[in-house]
Amino acid sequence: MHLVCIMLKKVNFFSLIILLIFWINHSFAASFDTKLRDIRGEINRDNLTEAIKLLKKIKIGNELQQDKINILFGDIYLKINQSSKAEEFYEKSFFTTNKGIESLSLVGLAEVKLIQGKLNKAIEFSKRAISLNHDAIRPKIIFAIAKTRIGEVDEAIKILNELYSSRKDAEVALAISDYYISFDDTEQALKILEDYLNRTPNNIKVLDQIASLYLMNGYKEKAIEAKLKVFKFHEINKNKNKAQSAKTWIMSVDPTYFDEPVKVEKIEENEIKDYVEEEIENYDENKVTPRYEDFAFAPNGSGSGFIVGEGKYVITNFHVVDGAKRIAVRNGTGKATEAIVSAYSKDYDLAILELKDPYPKKFSIDSKDFADPKIGSDVISIGYPGIGLTFEQPTITQGIVSKVLSDQEGIFLTTAAINQGNSGGPIFNLNGKLVGVSFASLDKLNVFMDTGQIPTDMGFAIKSNMIKKVFQHKKSIPIKSIKFDKSTIYEKKLPSIALIVVLIK
Repeated sequence: MHLVCIMLKKVNFFSLIILLIFWINHSFAASFDTKLRDIRGEINRDNLTEAIKLLKKIKIGNELQQDKINILFGDIYLKINQSSKAEEFYEKSFFTTNKGIESLSLVGLAEVKLIQGKLNKAIEFSKRAISLNHDAIRPKIIFAIAKTRIGEVDEAIKILNELYSSRKDAEVALAISDYYISFDDTEQALKILEDYLNRTPNNIKVLDQIASLYLMNGYKEKAIEAKLKVFKFHEINKNKNKAQSAKTWIMSVDPTYFDEPVKVEKIEENEIKDYVEEEIENYDENKVTPRYEDFAFAPNGSGSGFIVGEGKYVITNFHVVDGAKRIAVRNGTGKATEAIVSAYSKDYDLAILELKDPYPKKFSIDSKDFADPKIGSDVISIGYPGIGLTFEQPTITQGIVSKVLSDQEGIFLTTAAINQGNSGGPIFNLNGKLVGVSFASLDKLNVFMDTGQIPTDMGFAIKSNMIKKVFQHKKSIPIKSIKFDKSTIYEKKLPSIALIVVLIK
């Protein structure tokens, strides 16, 4: 009997130890998850310095926790536009037995490749992430963006429509709005965002995007009303950078707006808290957007261009900058600078912009890479279609050189679609040589009078050799026979492509 009592006591003692270990592990895991949640909140608030401090303080108990930390470090570096550093952290968590972590690392790698302009790789990684978690939104949106940028739009709109029919949340609404913007269908883009705001009136990301759309479409009061809510939210949420950016945007539209106290439809603090909590809850589904440099003003016009002259100049169409009070340029890797018109030709609709802060020489398209377009040859147009503001990077349209209208005037037709925002963007052949400058405002009646043809569904371009009329360059050298696919050309030329934004009053 005595022996039995001793054995029972031992059993109880060991049970107590096991329970104690379980309780400690559970408490540690709960504490870890709570800290991770706080860090995600700081990342969403753009308080990245604080997020890094908190990450470094966390005590890591196992490999899974280390993988989660690596993913967050990757997100932070991606957000500050250091894609190579972000890639290192995502790769650290890639070799794991946890499918959730593997999926997140694949999504992170897809976003890295998207930023680097490696579109085929972005598509590959996003497809692999989808195969691991078919219900996830984020990899499907990345897949659709990459397909749109590479010019393969049928698959892009198919997956976006499927998402929109089943998941009308903010990320999906913004993605499908972006898609319509890229094809100049701002009316449909606005409808998507307005429908969303009818259901969820104070979603800050949607309000921020719709403000730019309203301004570009001439709805100044609606634009300021939406942006004011964004400003107030970030002010209350203590996001100083975004609050200042929103205020600067409003003041560039109306310099006297804050001279008198302004009234804004009040967003209740509990609504703000709920929104913040929801963003943290949905953290893994929200696309990480790199923090590209902001423009110093709110633009109401845009176009495309490309860097020349050892990084000191940008070429675009004259009609893009005609009448502009202020001009700014941002290249495909996110560096922004202001510019002035250095020279122009109304006859050839070309303008040379001199940059306040030049780009590195390696970003410049050299004069030796100019070539004449050949009828029937494959070409790609790279630029910022639509209003250009909701895409961080340019997109491709592909076609052929279908007709040279006039050697003297230097105009040719291409089947590559050239939308409004593509004006001034480069057209390359598959040797990677510049053959033309996109030109979207050609008078179709004049073309019909000259050729007897109505140029429906055609893009118009100015031959690259016309550039020497306003910008001297050396004679072209013979074209090498090597050819590239469109994804490779996109990757190589991405740093050279410029988004041009203007303030016209």
